[in-house]
Amino acid sequence: MRIHRTDVLVIGGGGAGSRAAIEAYDSGVDVTIICKGRHGLSGCTPNSASEWMAYGVALGIADPRDNCEMHFRDIVSIGGYVCDHNLARIIAYESPDRFRELVDWGVEFLREPDGRFKQVMSDGATYPRACGTGADTGRQIMDALKRQVEERGITVFENVMAVDLIVDGGVVVGAVGIDTESLELTAFTAGSTIMATGGHGCMYKYTVFPEGMTADGYAMALRAGAKLVNMEFMQIGPCVITPLKFDVGGILWRLGPRLINGLGEEFLERYLPEELTVKEVYNLKSVTFPFTMRNASGYIDIANFTEIAEGRASGNGGVYFDLSHVPASKIESEASIPFKYFLEHGVDIRRKPLEIAPSIQHMNGGILINERGETSLPGLYAAGEAAGGQHGADRPGGNSLADCQVFGARAGRYAAERASKRIVKPDLRKAEKIEDEVRRLLETDGSHSVSEVLKDVREMMWRNASVIRDEDSLSKTYSSLHRYRRIVQSDLSVDEDELVSALELRNMIDAGLAIVLAALTRRETRGSHYRTDYPKKDDENWLRLIEIQMANGDLK
Repeated sequence: MRIHRTDVLVIGGGGAGSRAAIEAYDSGVDVTIICKGRHGLSGCTPNSASEWMAYGVALGIADPRDNCEMHFRDIVSIGGYVCDHNLARIIAYESPDRFRELVDWGVEFLREPDGRFKQVMSDGATYPRACGTGADTGRQIMDALKRQVEERGITVFENVMAVDLIVDGGVVVGAVGIDTESLELTAFTAGSTIMATGGHGCMYKYTVFPEGMTADGYAMALRAGAKLVNMEFMQIGPCVITPLKFDVGGILWRLGPRLINGLGEEFLERYLPEELTVKEVYNLKSVTFPFTMRNASGYIDIANFTEIAEGRASGNGGVYFDLSHVPASKIESEASIPFKYFLEHGVDIRRKPLEIAPSIQHMNGGILINERGETSLPGLYAAGEAAGGQHGADRPGGNSLADCQVFGARAGRYAAERASKRIVKPDLRKAEKIEDEVRRLLETDGSHSVSEVLKDVREMMWRNASVIRDEDSLSKTYSSLHRYRRIVQSDLSVDEDELVSALELRNMIDAGLAIVLAALTRRETRGSHYRTDYPKKDDENWLRLIEIQMANGDLK
């Protein structure tokens, strides 16, 4: 096993990880990024798309009444008051500085004819504060960050997946990584380690996440002993499932689509209470992309989910989102950004229906952090979607990109401060134990294939721990995940070509257990967490955050 020493190790090279690395480097320490794919091309930031991919920032341009305090209040209110208010306030008040930084680094946010930045309304915002470049805001931000990383000469290891954190005496001192092509192992030792691995979407059947988003950071942190928080809360929304991934929101709903199942039936109306019309629900959905029960837009996701789950899906497993009855000129003018984006990818929404399904779009919880980006484990920091506490049951649109930059910078700064004061000489036997675990997994000759278990886990998580949840289905899922965990430990058939997938499967199962346990524990409905057996919000008992920690292999 190779050894690579650095001051600050950043696990993940997306928007949060790259911003953390830049800040740490500028603080005067040696920095190393390990990136599961190609730096600048892999992960969520450069690979997510919607009709207006937003960076939320209170500039007060579109409406002078907007300010950082209003942004903070929106985060807390939309989050159902179950977030860390200090973290929420930091995002709101520091996102303008991080925004101006991105502008200086070359991100071309769209502007009005008078030169002011264009700001539009987004989910959960009181005033328009969503800035963007169109459908590709994340890619432009990632391009700018990559240039900054390259200009500084920061060391980047591409195609390296972190396997587990190295913990010595209760302190995180780095991680063991595996080259996903050669399978060579490296022990990366560091004074501080920043987890910026993104989210968990690939543990679900339907997701807008790119490949590789397999809950690695959550699982590694859990196994090392760190606390997770708010894992029951995630964004699930109507997304195109083929031939590309795309969040369906805003103007596309205001166009008045027809939702049609695989039997050719329009179905939404039969899911609505008598006092609601389809048009009213569409109008709500146009300003509430993710599934939530804080307003009636949630009926759309419940309807789509139920039609698919009960066997009335479209040809590719979703439902049809049809705009063919809408005048072509209206689509071209009022929905110009998504219309052009789809056309560039070979889809003409004027004539052909989209196939959509409730898909995992963002994890609102994560590794519990404080205002310095520190986790509950000394030496470990977290930022971006890997971190938790800054968002609650729902989050305002545009907060994810802002969060990545704000807490990426904070984690980088404070990780560098800590590393500059320490000389790390870890017991490398801790790394060798991780190496032994990888070898053991590779030598296992069990009766279950990786692909078989992975398919079962994804289907089960989507059916039982996404839109609709209840005690019975969650309990069965929890038991099943424990069974799959035992299979991974001793009865999995793994060859070299499947070793990385097996490691990812292990992570998805461990993180899945945390998600399901949190969902079982919260016996109420709040925002994105919908319990059919506890359909009402219960502030008296559940106006609090749920933390989960692993001890001796068991979750508490």
